Amino acid sequence: MRRKILLLCNGNAGVAGNISKNLFEIVTILSENGCEVTVFPIVPARGLTSESIIREKYGEFDSLVVCGGDGTLNHVINVLAKENIDLPIGYIPFGSTNDFARTLYRKDRVSVKDVCRMILRNRTKTYDIGCFNGDYFNYVACFGALTKVSYTTPRDLKNTLGYGAYVLNTLAALPEDINYVRHCRFIHDGVEEEGDYLCGYVSNSISVAGMKNGLIESSLIDDGVFELTMVHHTENVLETAEMSSELFGVNKTDKYVSHWQVKHLEMHFDEETPWTMDGEDGRGFTDVTIDVVPKKIRIFCDR
Repeated sequence: MRRKILLLCNGNAGVAGNISKNLFEIVTILSENGCEVTVFPIVPARGLTSESIIREKYGEFDSLVVCGGDGTLNHVINVLAKENIDLPIGYIPFGSTNDFARTLYRKDRVSVKDVCRMILRNRTKTYDIGCFNGDYFNYVACFGALTKVSYTTPRDLKNTLGYGAYVLNTLAALPEDINYVRHCRFIHDGVEEEGDYLCGYVSNSISVAGMKNGLIESSLIDDGVFELTMVHHTENVLETAEMSSELFGVNKTDKYVSHWQVKHLEMHFDEETPWTMDGEDGRGFTDVTIDVVPKKIRIFCDR
């Protein structure tokens, strides 16, 4: 009997045309090897969302394959977690940065054939996700300077330039964002901290927005903890340069960048603070609770 696979395809993810060029190959490889593939396009404007498709169809399939970027995967794991649906995922990354795929596969690029092979071998691993005020994220929830770049970068620019679009948008936002400051009191696993911060990241990834951070380079997606990185507000260019060298692991002084491993986190801000989750706009909050949900999602992977 053929394995029944539900394939969700986000044609807007990544560089223009990438998914359409590879979709026939994906369906062919899986079909030639004992799978029956049903393809659904993700077109939210027409009511075809990851959430609606999975809720309606998940009981008819053995596996789920996601073709898209980290944001597409975010929507998928949210519906799986909220509905307690235990369906293994195959993730074929076509986004502009693919941070989660870098961490999952431990390589900058993974081919369509490689992921299809993993799906056909039917070997899965379970990994941790984060719960943010009742919503879920795969690899990062963040606030502060430059974190809005991921969802304010125009889609047509991302489709044309890929990761280069983020670089251009980051440079444009830098003069304004470097003056960003939020006062925050937070408690991580019973320890209380307080200060003025430029930005903060709760991550489960070896890179964020395509940039590798020396403090999180050994991150694992199934160890039961996330990495909390808090970057202190800087007063001048020299302090900002020193902070940057700490953040990327060049300087180990820990003067401007603090780092912990956490399972439970509560954060309280003096004013509403916008957040980003997996590159998606997570709205503004004054109070945030984040918990690690261990080994919640099954995904096809050789590791």
